[in-house]
Amino acid sequence: MLRKSSVPALMLALVFPIAVLAQAPSANRPGAATGIIAPLSAGETLDFPAVDERVPRPDAFLGYPLGTRFTHWERIVSYLEQVAAASPRVKMWEYGRTYEGRPLMLVAIGSPANIQRLDEIRQEHQRLADTTNLPEPERDRITSRAPLVVWLAYGVHGNEASSAEAAMGVAYLLAAGQGDGSGSIGRMLENMVVLIDPLSNPDGRERYVSGFEQRRGAEPNPSRSAAEHWEAWPGGRQNHYLIDLNRDWAWASQQETRSRIAAYRALEPQVYVDFHEMGSESSYFFPPAAEPIHPQIDRRVVSWLETFGRGNAEVFDELGWVYFKGENYDLFYPGYGDSYPSLRGAVGMTYEMAGGGRGGLALALPDGTTLTLADRVARHLTTSMTTLHTASANGRRLLEDFVANRLKAASEPRAYLWAADQPESRALADLLALHGIRVQQTTHATEIAARSLTDDDSRLEDGELGGDSVKRFPPGTYVVSTTQPLGNLVEALLERESPMSEAFVERQRQRLEQNLNAQFYDITAWSLPYAFNVDTWVAPSAPAGLRSLTEVAGGIEGGKDEAGLGFLVPPQGLATYRFAAELQKRDIRHRVAMGSLGSLSGAGGDLPAGTLFIPRRGNPENVGDVLQKLLADGGLTARAINSSFEMKGISLGSNEVEGVKPVRAGLVSGMGVDPTSFGFLWHLLDEQIRVPYDRLDLAQLAQVDLSELDVLILPSGNYEDALGTRGREAVDTWVKAGGVLIAIGDSIEWLQKHEMTGIKSWEPEKKAEGGEHEDPEGGQTEAEKSLESRPIFTPGAILATQMRPNHPLTMGLRTSPKVLYEGTVVLKTTGDPRKDVLIAEGDPVVAGFAWPEAEERLSGSLLVGMETRGKGGVVLFAQDPAFRLFWRATTPLLLNAILYGPSTGVGGRF
Repeated sequence: MLRKSSVPALMLALVFPIAVLAQAPSANRPGAATGIIAPLSAGETLDFPAVDERVPRPDAFLGYPLGTRFTHWERIVSYLEQVAAASPRVKMWEYGRTYEGRPLMLVAIGSPANIQRLDEIRQEHQRLADTTNLPEPERDRITSRAPLVVWLAYGVHGNEASSAEAAMGVAYLLAAGQGDGSGSIGRMLENMVVLIDPLSNPDGRERYVSGFEQRRGAEPNPSRSAAEHWEAWPGGRQNHYLIDLNRDWAWASQQETRSRIAAYRALEPQVYVDFHEMGSESSYFFPPAAEPIHPQIDRRVVSWLETFGRGNAEVFDELGWVYFKGENYDLFYPGYGDSYPSLRGAVGMTYEMAGGGRGGLALALPDGTTLTLADRVARHLTTSMTTLHTASANGRRLLEDFVANRLKAASEPRAYLWAADQPESRALADLLALHGIRVQQTTHATEIAARSLTDDDSRLEDGELGGDSVKRFPPGTYVVSTTQPLGNLVEALLERESPMSEAFVERQRQRLEQNLNAQFYDITAWSLPYAFNVDTWVAPSAPAGLRSLTEVAGGIEGGKDEAGLGFLVPPQGLATYRFAAELQKRDIRHRVAMGSLGSLSGAGGDLPAGTLFIPRRGNPENVGDVLQKLLADGGLTARAINSSFEMKGISLGSNEVEGVKPVRAGLVSGMGVDPTSFGFLWHLLDEQIRVPYDRLDLAQLAQVDLSELDVLILPSGNYEDALGTRGREAVDTWVKAGGVLIAIGDSIEWLQKHEMTGIKSWEPEKKAEGGEHEDPEGGQTEAEKSLESRPIFTPGAILATQMRPNHPLTMGLRTSPKVLYEGTVVLKTTGDPRKDVLIAEGDPVVAGFAWPEAEERLSGSLLVGMETRGKGGVVLFAQDPAFRLFWRATTPLLLNAILYGPSTGVGGRF
């Protein structure tokens, strides 16, 4: 049995090699680095040898040992700047900014020689990353001499607050550690560059830490009921816009993510570790990961998880610290900070420590022990250092496997093609290019054998290329081939399906029947062609005659001076809505076509419903100049028009071309509202579209003058307790007076309960009078009976739909969009075509996973509904239409309701 008194020495022996310890000053002599971490709850103190005395210890700089209090971000930055100034091993720079203006910092630590040639190392790693264009002798030369790059990322979830404290300890130990042994810190840094991202989400963490400090007393209170262990809404997990940055890697909707991807691509690490916290009653998790593991993650990456896991386990076993592996935390969804690097060829890993938002400084656990911040910091510090030693010991093999992985990814030819004239085509191409994926365009019309990826009738088995037919693609068609180093990432993001093992699904089925939560950790489908509503084709190889992406030049076809009558802007994706919002803010009069305008003689191309008409008459004389700039900024095209007589559809003077009224929206937030649902909508309105809106607090809604609003948006949430009778009556009165109310997800239940909507939810069939259904097969099991009546969670599947054309909500949509469905909300159709806007098809699941019982309920269900209420209207979305800000397919229905709803009859006229 391990004696407590032996823990510090044993910890040092494992984290620092014996040779280092032999040369370190005694802990009893001046200069010993004792007490940089507070004593642990079990009585141990992790003391480290004083090494380079010129490097400031964190406890000396901060005035307290790590783990005794939370450190604000500006003090973390200041400390790391002091370390960088004191040590030739350290270089620090800013790689981006948060939405609240806080710097995102990256600390590189290596031998002085490696730090001096960091730019050269960056160039070498970029050449290795583009390994298909690197001759084999040059690959071998670089892998034989280039240092390994390991990225340690701390604090992507702001209320998982221990890791940023640990980051300071890791930086200190790497900067100050000395010794000449084969495994010493100095020798380790000769063949490795360590990148420390000390806090990936400063905005969220500052929200958490400030809230904690405001609620705590003079001393930490470990009582689980104490206020300091309960976060106020919305909590500190997400960033400023309440977006989960650990689920944003693949979609890059946030500026923090985009900055991090640019920094990642600059050095392309071989090992990436994401440090997290989980529930306070857990222990510690490190790999191997749980099932499912995405099939595009190379077997080499998966095999390394065992190596790193064993390295951590040896240290934890010696220290008597418990842990778990192979449970809960999978490598399936491509937007995590472990799976995304893994799909790029790195060894991506998640480490999870007990604590989370409830952890505070000290928390009493049900078993009678106390979990302290020092406990959490010590464990993250331990796995950080152990991981670096494991990586250093295997550096050359890790580099070789990284190269082999990317070579293999490029060895299986397959090409994805989509025409450039679809509304979100360019947005899809730009997102892939942001990741470093090579996107090209055809230089001329091309014929090639291909099959449809997005046609619902082409549901083939995974990997099958059957059903090919020769298809003609126009010039400018986007082409993405898998014959590139990021071929694995290409397939993971674009393919329809990401299959899971039958054994895993069967285990989840057993949990479902036992009324346990099935362990699908996140959504099971995300195919970007569906998300962007872009018809995409798959070919066995890329066609000839390709060029690189060129800038999209927006502007007015025919010239602004040729628009005697005005300008027409056909729907071109979300950018068109941002353009419309700008027109409103600049008081430029415009109209929207509720039906097709047909084609314009001499201009070519249809002008579908959703086309904007900006008349010259009634607008400022310089309207053409203003539009030219707005169009160029948005990459949009408009058509100058002198006469509308030759149009084949509705006329510009028709009542079906409605004048658009200025709109002000209200977006509800606060306790009871789901923070992530609110965050999607907040970012959409504030950053992507820039619609005039007011953020409203749910608890104060009864006191708000709703008459100033045209649209009120209720994100998913529980509105019953916070809103109350007065608030409900105020909202209902406002709707009946002409307002447009938009309800999403669980907020619909509140409307149903108070009869503010006639649209009903699915309910189980009532049993026969005898108390049982007829069962010719000989009786049901208890599990089957239970499944018939209780909600069944669908873990993010893609559903095929049928939309009502010529409806105010479906303007601008060429085809019926797919819906990303997650959860249990199932609405019933009404049979009224004016109300049933978007319906799930009879066999709805086209990608991802749903239990058969859930799919049966979803078949023919209502996904988007609309009904009048007095002079106003109510719009219902069973799912978040802008889910995680990458699901653009259904976002137009929401924006049609917001920007045009009060004008086009979403209220009482329709």
